[in-house]
Parts: sequence; C-alpha cells; structure tokens
Amino acid sequence: MAAHEHRASAAVIVAIVFALLPFIAYANQASLEILPNGDTQTKAIGSSIILTCKPKVDDTKLIENMQWLDPHNRAIESLGTSSGHSKPPMYTELHQDNSLSLFFNSLEEEQAGKYTCKATYANAIHLEKSVTIETIVAITWDNAPSNQYPILGEEFAIQCKVRARPSPSVDWLFNGELIKTNEHYIIDTYALKIKNVQESDDGIYTCRASVLTTGELKERPIRVEVHVRPTVKELSNPVDVVEGEDASIQCEANGKPPPKFTWVKSLTHQSLSDVDRFSVDPDTGVLTIKNVNRDDDGEYQCTATNAAGSGNTNIMVNVIVKPKIVDFPNITVVQNQETNLVCKAFGKPPPKVTFKKETSEKPYTIGAQVDDDRISLINVPNDNTDETQGTLTIRGILRSDDGLYECIAQNAGGETRRNGHLMVEFPPSFTAMSNRTVWSWDQRPVNISCTAESIPNATIRWTMHGDQKIDTDAMIKQLGNGPTSTLMISPLDRRYYTTYKCIASNKHGTRQHNIELKEATKPGVVLQAKMAEITATTIRFDLILPSADTEMPIKTVVVQYKEEGETWMQAKNRTWSSDTNYVLEGLKPQTQYEFRFAARNEVGLGNWGALHRQLTPGKTVPNEPKIIVPKETEYDTSTFNHQYELSWVAPAENGEPIDKYEIKYCQTRHTFGAWEVVEDSCRTETVRSQGRMRHWLKDLASDTFYNVELKAHNTLGFSKPGSAKFKTARGVNPAVVHHQGPLMSSAAIIGIVIAVLFIIIIVIDVICCCSHKIGIIYYVCERSRRKPVDEEDAKLGSLYGWRFPLPYCDQKMANVAGVTAIQDSGSGKNTIRLVKHTAIDEKEPLKEEKKITPIIDSGLRRETSVTFDGKRSVSKTGFVGKDSAV
Repeated sequence: MAAHEHRASAAVIVAIVFALLPFIAYANQASLEILPNGDTQTKAIGSSIILTCKPKVDDTKLIENMQWLDPHNRAIESLGTSSGHSKPPMYTELHQDNSLSLFFNSLEEEQAGKYTCKATYANAIHLEKSVTIETIVAITWDNAPSNQYPILGEEFAIQCKVRARPSPSVDWLFNGELIKTNEHYIIDTYALKIKNVQESDDGIYTCRASVLTTGELKERPIRVEVHVRPTVKELSNPVDVVEGEDASIQCEANGKPPPKFTWVKSLTHQSLSDVDRFSVDPDTGVLTIKNVNRDDDGEYQCTATNAAGSGNTNIMVNVIVKPKIVDFPNITVVQNQETNLVCKAFGKPPPKVTFKKETSEKPYTIGAQVDDDRISLINVPNDNTDETQGTLTIRGILRSDDGLYECIAQNAGGETRRNGHLMVEFPPSFTAMSNRTVWSWDQRPVNISCTAESIPNATIRWTMHGDQKIDTDAMIKQLGNGPTSTLMISPLDRRYYTTYKCIASNKHGTRQHNIELKEATKPGVVLQAKMAEITATTIRFDLILPSADTEMPIKTVVVQYKEEGETWMQAKNRTWSSDTNYVLEGLKPQTQYEFRFAARNEVGLGNWGALHRQLTPGKTVPNEPKIIVPKETEYDTSTFNHQYELSWVAPAENGEPIDKYEIKYCQTRHTFGAWEVVEDSCRTETVRSQGRMRHWLKDLASDTFYNVELKAHNTLGFSKPGSAKFKTARGVNPAVVHHQGPLMSSAAIIGIVIAVLFIIIIVIDVICCCSHKIGIIYYVCERSRRKPVDEEDAKLGSLYGWRFPLPYCDQKMANVAGVTAIQDSGSGKNTIRLVKHTAIDEKEPLKEEKKITPIIDSGLRRETSVTFDGKRSVSKTGFVGKDSAV
C-alpha cells in the first residue's frame, strides 16, 4: 500500500511538473521594458521628460499592480490620485495597453536617482525593471543684471554669477572684443572688475559661459552705463528778487543720469517742495516764489541727486523793495529867489531820485544842468534806513520855472512817480497883451480890454490921458477889476480918442500898460493906375495904393469901368484883394474904356481916383501858352520811359476862344555845348478840347531828350509857340494806359442804360402780348380795334367792325396764297392793301380784286371788295342780311 501510494504521489508530481512546464517556459520569456532605452538617462534640470514602462508579455491583460518607485522606494502616485487641479512635479499615467508612464513636469536636481518599475504577471510572476536618471544643470544666470551702473572714477565689478553642472568656464567681451586681465580689467570668478571707471567704459559687455563636456554655450549681454555724480553750477550771488512779484531761481547741475533737484532754506533746513508760496520743479531745478515778501531774504541750498550721488550749492537771495515816495510837498516861491524841491523815497536798495518838469522831455541829471546852470540836483542815500533824499535846487527863480514837477524814484525793483507843484509868485505883467492901439469911427462904441498876469491875481484900475480918472465919465464904463478888465467907451467927440492907462497891482508890485484909442478913416485916393499888360479882352494894372496904418490895412481894391459914352451909373464893378494881381477880364476888343479905382478898409470905401482911359486892341491870335516845368531846371524828367505828361497854362484868347492846341515834339541831343534836333524824329499832335490843359505824349524812346513846342489856336490863327525840354526815364517801364479824358461821359452812360432797359421792357411786353394776351402793346391793339368809325364807315354800316389785326397782336392774320393784307387808315379812311410775296424781301401789288367777307355780330354779312391797280386801292363794301338780296 505504501509503495502503491508512493508511486501514486510521484505520478501526481510528475503530472504537475509536466503541466507547469509550459508556464515556466512562458514565465522565463515575460519582462518589462523602459523607454527610452538605456539603464541611465541624462537629462537637464528644468526639462520635461517621460519614462514609459512597457510589459513584454504575451497577454498584457494578465499584468497587475504595475507601479513606479522613486529612488527612496516610494510608490509614485498616478495623476488620477493626486489632489488639486495643478499637476504634481512627477506622476504616473496608465495606458490602455497596460504600459505605465512616469512624467516629470520640470526636472529638479533632487529628483536624480534610480527609478524602478514593478508589476505582477499572471498572479505569479513578479516583473521589475530599473532606470537611473542623472541630472545636468544647464548654464543658469544667478546674478547677472542686464543693466549695471558704475560711477565715474571709482572701481566697479560687473556682476555675472553663473551656475551649471558640470561647472562652466566664463570669459568676457567688450563691444565684440575679448577682454584679458590687464591694468584696467581684472577677471574674477563671477565678475569683471574695472579700475578707475571712465565714461569710455560705457557700452555692451558680453558674459560668455561654456561647458566643455556638454558643449553648452550661453552669452549674457550686459549694458554698462557709467553714472556721473551731479556737479551743481555755481550761481552769481546774490540773486535779486522783487517784493510783491513772482520770482524764479534756476539751479543747474550736470550729472548722469540727469539729477533730481531739491531746495531748502539754509536757516531752517525746511524743504521748499510743498511750502506755501514755494514750489520746486524736480526735473528742471527751478525754485518758484510767488508774491515775494521781505522775509524771503536769505540763503538757500539747492541739491542735485542721482544714482551716482549728490551735489549742492548755496545761493543768497536778496529781496528788492520797490521804491516808494514818502514825501514830496508843493512849494511857493517869489520870482528871482532861490528854492529847493525835496523828494524823499524809500526802497531796497536805496533808490535813485531825480526830477522832471512836466513840459520837459527828459528828467534832470545829477549835478548842474548843462543847458541851465541855475538848476542842480543831488542825491543823499541812507543805507541804514534804505531811504534817499533828492534835492533840486533852483537859483534865480523865473516865471518859466512855475509848473508841475515829477519826482522819479528808481532802483532795481522798478520806479515810482509823484507830482508836486512849484508856484512862482510875481508882480503883474502884460507880456500877453499884444494890443497897443484900438480903432473906432463914427462914434461907434468900442471895448478896450486889459489882462494882467500875476500871482497872486492883480487888481486893475484905469486912467485917461494925464492920469485923469474915468469914474465920473458917463461915456466910459469899467467891467471887471482884475486880472482882466474892460472899458466900454462911447466916443462922442475927439477927446475920447486918447491914451488909456491900465494899472495892475498885487503884493509884489505895480505895473501899467498903455492902450491908445484912435479914430479910423477911410483910405485915401488910389495914387496911380498904369496899364501893365493888355490883350483884346484883358488888362492887368499896376496900382499905387494910398498909405495905411498896419493895424487898419487896406483889404480890397475896387475898379469901376465903362465904355466911352456911358455914364458911371452904367459902369461895371470888379473887386480885388489888395495882395493879388489886378487883372480885369471879359473886355471887348477895339473898345475905348474908362477906369477909376478906390481902396476899401474896415471903415469903408475911399474916394474914386486914378482915372485911366484905354483902348483895347483888336482880336488876334492867342498869346503864347506857358508850359509848366520845374523851376530852375534846364529840362523836366518823366517818371516813365515811354510817355510824358505835358501840362500848360491857358494863354489869353485875345477876342476869340481857343479851339485847339498843336503840340510838336522832336528828339534832341546835346553836342558841342548846343542842342540839335534829331533828323526825322519830329511828330505833331492836336488837342481839340480847349478845356484840357494836359496831354500825354506816348510811344517815346526811353532815356532820350525831347524838345516840345506848344501853340494855341483860335479862328484868327496860331499863337507863338511855348517851348520846353524833357527827358524820358531809363529801362523797361510796365505798360501804363493813360486816357486823354473820360472814355464816355456820364450822360452817355446813363442814356445807354436807359435805352437797354427800354429795349428789355419792349421785348418782355411783346412776349406777354403774344403768349398771354396782356401788356401795353396788347392794350393798345385792343383799344385800336374799338375806336369809333369815321363817317364813311358809318354810312357803310360800321365797316370798322372788321379790321386786319396788327402782325404782332394776332397770330391769325390773313395770309392766303402768299398774300398779305395790310390795313391803312392814315388818310382817315379804311383801306386795305393786299401785297403778294414774289420773293424774299420782295413785294409787288396785286392787280386783281379780292373779296373778303367778315362776320358781323348783328347777323348781317358784309362783303368788301378791294381793287389794286398798282397806284391806288378802291374799297367797296356791301351788306347782306340773312334773307336779303342786297
């Protein structure tokens, strides 16, 4: 039994072994594979990597408990089991084919080590695979700012701390060139030292790191900007500011980068950036003080600061106080004495004081005046009180020194002015009195006035010749006792024509002024009259007038003249001013005249005298015309180069009116001391308008001399020529058009305008008549149709009831077979002419009879026959009633 059991057990074992042999063989083939291949994976710090554990089995569904273990043999969680929304530094993720991936978001140096992937296959076989991760530290800039700022003149280390695994090597480049250690540069492990930094060290430095074993290379550009400590520009001390005004003080500094500014008052060390009335612009360094007052005086400090350091300067501020006049009184002084005008003014610094008379253009200067040494000016300043006293001394005061004076105080803050009055008292004066003689005649009342200038005002009294008082004379009345007084005198007899004395007095003295009242008379007889120049119609006289007082001059001269045989009652008068030419015009030729003359002054016309007889010459040609040219010049000069305006004075006509002028002008040249005419250069022009005394000569040669002759013409012939020379201008002159007169008279222009308006009205009226049956023409046509018939028409049964219409009144005119009917009523009879049109604008009478039967409102039919024989037309009309055989 035992043997049998033993054999049975062995058989079971053998059966099991044979049954397991396939599994054992299969188990020996199962394994895990980690991708990417390799037992060691070298990865850079910060990189993202994935390791995938993939089972190499026949049936991946039999894989269970697959997981990754970290270097500390801890299971790494899958993404699904991690908490939160963010991904962990490392995690696993199972795929559909039962492969398991290990993810590193950003590989860290601490995550280096051996990672193992484990799994169970078919619940019996344990599978395991490991991979080692080695970390590489890439080149990393730990302390290498891209902008670094050394300070001028100091030592500076450009920082470039770099980290890598394996350890890197570092070198430097400046503006693309390799730097080596020398007396200016020292290359340290993590920095480049620069000794005694200069502005030339500005630029781009390159920190270059490399790892030879990995071949990694990185460059770090570093911009180096050399900073310069601020240097504050010294200001000229002190800085003056004016009280009551706004002031700005500029602080200037150099530095790199541009510095910022602050201000403090040295005494209080208070910042002025936010103090009332003070403001500071930190960029420009301007300190602004509003409404400066005296307490702002003192020392101020300006500080300029930048990244390299700071600098400062102290500035004294001096507050200037504008001048103020504290005393300038009015004064009164007596003529010929000495006086002082004193003006006191306050200000900081003490002001300069001067004076200016209102009537003068310039103020007085310090010291004696150059143009008047009677006047001198001095200034006495007082630095303790900031006050100045100005004194203007005037010796030997004159009346002209009286008036307003202006005190002017000036300092750096400005100026101020105040008026004061200097009154000069003086005894009476009659310097303003110009009248020494007063005139009267024919017992005419007269006023004699006297004005005395004085300070204080004078009182006035009057006396007559021999100091005779006037109080008791009824014919003399005094108005006013000073400073102006008037005597009203009625000179009844010659005793009033005498000298009157005006006596003026004040506290400084008495003065008198004589005025003579004279009796005026008419002028005497004109002493002589001589004929100076005569023409057929004019005479110019030379007169010797009677003597006259300058205060009663002759104003006009009167001439009476008459033809021989006439009485002086028939004479004509002509009045001349006494200072003009005595020319009498409008006389008759070859006529004997008598003349007499009289002078007139304010009193009246003197007696007639200087009788003169003169026979006027006969009619003759005009006198020689006078060409107007500049005086004392050999020739006139034209302002134009191709034209010249000739002007002249109309000569005497000598009995016949001037009807034209003839102008002849020739080119001339000056040779051998004489003028000669250029051959074939003469031209002649005629001016027919006798009223014009100027004419443009055109188309002249430029820069050329011309001789011009002018002759006047009347019906008796030409006058002697008046002559002159002129020269044209040089160069090309722009075209200038000069008209000899108006192109068209005003009356002609008005006539043309009225005619145009009339034509427009006619056209409009015709249009209205033809299209709308309205208007003046239509009304006239209708009126003409309704006129009463003449006697013959009445006898014939009102032939007027039928008329041919006017062509422009009715469009339905009788045009039959080229025949036009035309009404003719000029003889008072109703006749019709029929005209046959044979050609355009050709008409011939029809020698045939046409019968025209118009319709009559009365029910009668009227027949009219018209016969044309080429010479006359005969019209016959008959009436036929409805049932009549007539």
